[in-house]
Amino acid sequence: MDYDVIVLGGGPGGYGAAIRLGQHGKKVALVEKEKIGGECLNYGCIPSKALIEMANSIGYLKELPGVNANPEIDMEKWQKWKWEMIGKLTSGVETLCKAQGVTVINGEGKIIDRNTVEVQGKQITALNLVIATGSSPVRFPSFEGVAYNREILDTPRIPKTLLIVGGGYIGVELGTAFSKLGSKVTIVEMMPGILPGVEKELVNPVDRKLRSMGVTILTETKVEKIVKSASAFEADLSDGKKLQVENVLVTVGRRPNTEGFGLENLHLDMNGRFIKIDSRCETSIKGVYALGDVSGEPMLAHRAYYQAGVVAQNIAGHDAEIDYHSMPYVIYSDPEISYTGKKGTRETVFPLAANGRALGMNSSVGTYRIFIDDDGIVTGAGIVAPHSSEMISELTLSVEAGLSVNDIALTIHPHPTISEGVMESAEGAFGKPLHFKSGR
Repeated sequence: MDYDVIVLGGGPGGYGAAIRLGQHGKKVALVEKEKIGGECLNYGCIPSKALIEMANSIGYLKELPGVNANPEIDMEKWQKWKWEMIGKLTSGVETLCKAQGVTVINGEGKIIDRNTVEVQGKQITALNLVIATGSSPVRFPSFEGVAYNREILDTPRIPKTLLIVGGGYIGVELGTAFSKLGSKVTIVEMMPGILPGVEKELVNPVDRKLRSMGVTILTETKVEKIVKSASAFEADLSDGKKLQVENVLVTVGRRPNTEGFGLENLHLDMNGRFIKIDSRCETSIKGVYALGDVSGEPMLAHRAYYQAGVVAQNIAGHDAEIDYHSMPYVIYSDPEISYTGKKGTRETVFPLAANGRALGMNSSVGTYRIFIDDDGIVTGAGIVAPHSSEMISELTLSVEAGLSVNDIALTIHPHPTISEGVMESAEGAFGKPLHFKSGR
């Protein structure tokens, strides 16, 4: 055999597995047909958050009392900076791979059998195979000329009007960003509310903020038809209305990449469109593993990183199993929504409006919720607040470690910070938050 392991796909899960395997002393080939870093680093997580960061900075100044701000945006210059930033990250990842002895092969890999992959007309072999081919946006061929995540994040200018088809997390995140950057945004969602699947009490503050920004939200509505003309798009909606907009972004979900690279030659057990895996991330064939978006929901980069460690441990001869009971989720809306774990028998609620740092940021709509069982053990949490993505790890650790709500309440949090609300929400379990009269 040429290698101990062939990893097919160089996204977070793929390169993460390759590096982890290299750390275990394994001889690894990492095959990637496009750019190291995959969809997340090049066309998804990183560039979208860069756009959101710019939009939040501009939106913050525009909403701040006493500040007259109308910055000019040079999107072509920003795009140049974005790709330079991404280039540093991708080259850094490739350097890390090579530093761990990983052979990076640029080319489209095709699975011949469980031990053999063909790349650039040459066959390479390995004892183990890791499939990390990621996912792609669900596309509608009849919607001619519309944008998906790659196209909209590479836009050379901010559209004056933007229709977003799909009110899930990508639609809400990018809708918020483009609204702050000056677009008149309409979000069309076929479900009764935006962010379907997320607890309503977490979604409500975001829904209110979007509407206050002038974003039009049409729920229980479908886009039946989209026609592109020389200068605009015309969309027919299920309620009989027609919309004319400068650009259309379609964000109705993603599907796993399971076609076009010989997966059918393995005859693996499948779970719908996804590759079926066990608790070790192993497929129905011993020595063949799958991770990341191709292995099932939730399609999250940090899930892929986590699975990469599990796969590497198992291939290295250690026994490791996946455990998602403290998986964090983040939606980069305004305010940000972050949640982890599950509901318990009780919950504590502390309002963002009682947090001094938040008020100093001109932000008051949101809550801190901690879920606990009858013994006061933290089972989960949900935070709707600025930078909640940076705070949810504290609560994820609490769930993972089986900490009590008192452990959080007794932990000194710096003042003034948004994170103080976590401590005060914990104090609410005893009816004694410092800056809020609890109803307990």
